[in-house]
Amino acid sequence: MKLVTTKAALDLLGLGFRWKTDVLIDGARQSKSLTGDLYFRGGGDPTLDLMRFKLLLKHIYDLGIHAINGNVYVDRSIFPSDTYDPGQFDDEPLRPYNVGPDALLVNANVFDVRFIPNQETQTVDLISSPENFNIINELKLADQPCAKWPKKPSVIQGQIVFQGSYPASCGIKQRQYNFLSPSVYFENVFLMEWAALGGTLDGQILDKKTPESAQELLSIESEPLASALRLTNKWSSNVAARHIFLTLSLQPNKTADITASRLNINDWARQRGFNTKGFFIDNGSGLSRDGRIPVSLISAILNAAWVDASMPEFVSSFSIPGVDGTLENRFTHSPANARAHLKTGYLEGVRSIAGYLHLSNGHTLSIVFIMNGDALTKNPETLEHIVESLYETQ
Repeated sequence: MKLVTTKAALDLLGLGFRWKTDVLIDGARQSKSLTGDLYFRGGGDPTLDLMRFKLLLKHIYDLGIHAINGNVYVDRSIFPSDTYDPGQFDDEPLRPYNVGPDALLVNANVFDVRFIPNQETQTVDLISSPENFNIINELKLADQPCAKWPKKPSVIQGQIVFQGSYPASCGIKQRQYNFLSPSVYFENVFLMEWAALGGTLDGQILDKKTPESAQELLSIESEPLASALRLTNKWSSNVAARHIFLTLSLQPNKTADITASRLNINDWARQRGFNTKGFFIDNGSGLSRDGRIPVSLISAILNAAWVDASMPEFVSSFSIPGVDGTLENRFTHSPANARAHLKTGYLEGVRSIAGYLHLSNGHTLSIVFIMNGDALTKNPETLEHIVESLYETQ
């Protein structure tokens, strides 16, 4: 599904498309203070990482606002305000692939947590980036094989609690988590980074639509669309795909609409001459049991994309086997290593791989494989062997 979403975005939004995040003030500035409110108006940028968010806050500080004597408001109104349940799909709300779309999503709402065994104290240090003040560490170091480790925390009264025995033989581990709602994540990061700059806030951080009386202080733009395509295809980011999908129905002063995005993609497919029989796109990411797509449609899109002017950006957004993305540690000793641009897909009971296989004779094949059923999809190497066989029988 991500291939459909990203190719449609290239055609409908254009290579030069950028998301915009605005900062506005509703009040008076004097002596490095803002007496009034500061507004962040989200534009749906899926690439707003921690570094760029820190730079955004520094720009505000450098423009002479050091003290905010009022509230900070976050305007998320361009994306639907329906309550999103990150555990609805598979009851795994803390996993990053379940992060939902948000008009002002910082760092994909993800915490990177490192587990570092401390032999001297017989404990395990937890290092979170960004810092999360709600983590409670009750892990104990154990002298046992690294068959499994306590990577799934409990959520107790709004606090994240890691409990259990951590095998010392596991060494240092790293895992990403979706601990907080986007609103609380923003508050967590803003307070930490604003204080680090020397800024102060005499008020709250709340969600609110920007009033007409607010005046623009500054705006930042994302990198061109290709950056979001790489997040979506190379790293299989569901939330980036959802953002791109919703952006397809954005209109001035209106909220994006998932139904309108579906209609726009179907209209695009028909205008390109693709047969959409049996096709249903749910949220643009593929993280859905309702989505349906025939192999023939994926193949047609790949073939059409190969001769389009946007081909280099589209193809380079795929993983290179044995080199990067979701295939960085796959095809390591395969003849197809570094000889393809591929997009993988996985849901329980479903595995897929699609993209371009570059043969040694100079030809390139577009390939699509989708396997359904537990018996076929249990082993992740099955598709890898099929791709290798195809490469060797050229």
